[in-house]
Amino acid sequence: MSPRAPSPPSARVALPAAAVTTAGWAALVVVGPLAAIALVVWVVDNRSGAPAGDALRLAADGWLLAHGVRLQTGSGPVGLIPLLLSALILRQLYRAGRNSALATGAESWLGVIRVAVAVGLAYGAIGMIAALLGDTGGVRADPAAAGVITGLTAGFAACWGAARASGLGAVATFRLPGVVRQGVKAGGVAAAAVLTAGVLAAGAQTVVTQQEFRTIFSSLQAGVVGGIAIVALCVLYAPTAAVWATAYLIGPGFAVGDGTAVDASTVQLAPLPSFPLLAAVPTGPASGMVSLALAAPLIAGLLAGAVTARPTVSAGPGVEDELPRWRIALGGALVAGPVSGVLIGLAAAAASGPLGGGRLAEVGPSPWHVGIVLAVEVAVAALVGATVARTRASWASWSATKRWTPESTGKAPPLRRLIQTLLAGPAPVERPREQAEPAGAEDGRRTG
Repeated sequence: MSPRAPSPPSARVALPAAAVTTAGWAALVVVGPLAAIALVVWVVDNRSGAPAGDALRLAADGWLLAHGVRLQTGSGPVGLIPLLLSALILRQLYRAGRNSALATGAESWLGVIRVAVAVGLAYGAIGMIAALLGDTGGVRADPAAAGVITGLTAGFAACWGAARASGLGAVATFRLPGVVRQGVKAGGVAAAAVLTAGVLAAGAQTVVTQQEFRTIFSSLQAGVVGGIAIVALCVLYAPTAAVWATAYLIGPGFAVGDGTAVDASTVQLAPLPSFPLLAAVPTGPASGMVSLALAAPLIAGLLAGAVTARPTVSAGPGVEDELPRWRIALGGALVAGPVSGVLIGLAAAAASGPLGGGRLAEVGPSPWHVGIVLAVEVAVAALVGATVARTRASWASWSATKRWTPESTGKAPPLRRLIQTLLAGPAPVERPREQAEPAGAEDGRRTG
């Protein structure tokens, strides 16, 4: 997304007003639909006789949970984040920072930081109010923790959006050393490739276990409205399940409570909660077909190595693409490992948390194990991929300059010219756009 020009001085808005407006809109866009769904469920299927305010309070609690705020319930703390809702929240906060920067004319890093702090403070106040109003007695969140967590989340996301809007993000990226810049780019590619493999693996496992899914779903006897609510929860937690599948492909796997472990070699499970999405949890060691998918981190590392050795884009017509130096290609491959490990480790941390007290006090993958294992796998594979890609590019560049042309006849021994011709092929010959008329053609037309 290319940055837009900031507002002219005459049309600029005061920072507090811009921050409150954009932060409030970012919260309303997510809380509004949640509250509407909760009210519909309350109106159609109110078996408990609870007041409508409890439905709205549960919507506010779900909004806080998506930020990482832990909810205190009668059975213990709940902190497993619905990542699909979290992604929507981050998108809105990114737009809040971007719009605030454009409205206030932030053009320096000081202006970007001021925007991030202002949006974070306004959004943190909203989070604290939501925690105070969302106390249902059975479910509640600590207002202080809610204010700090939502404020920090909004501050980081708004800083990113403001930096992009002012163009300072691209400038900071360009000023990074070449090794770091290539490594960050390749690490992001590797992380995206591994997550894509996790999404595919989770989807395939859900299709395979669809009968178990239906069995658990029908055993809940939730009715039409309750069934729609359960399906909505499954959709919101689908990215969380994809991160679990990614941790499974990387190696460490995940846990579904204390004393449990799910990885490719061993599966130790206890009775699982009656939630349809948990029907996709493997019940035994990986089969031969699934074992092939365990090579996804290595393939992602090879792809990252190819990215570090990719030639830079030419500056213009007539300028050849420049190959990165060996130290940049190999150094970037080494940097790609930790970068991908940090990214997937953060995703694993967001996809883990408690589901109450007792046995389900810790659910999900271990961020440290997942991040460290992936960093090693990607770094090793990226070194191999960078070496192969850089060698191949060097050979192609060398052979392109050694192609056979009529002018080069006699400049090299016959055997070498033959080998070069077989390996590289003849150089393309540029043909003139218009063929010149042969001599005497015009005289012939006059004679005719």
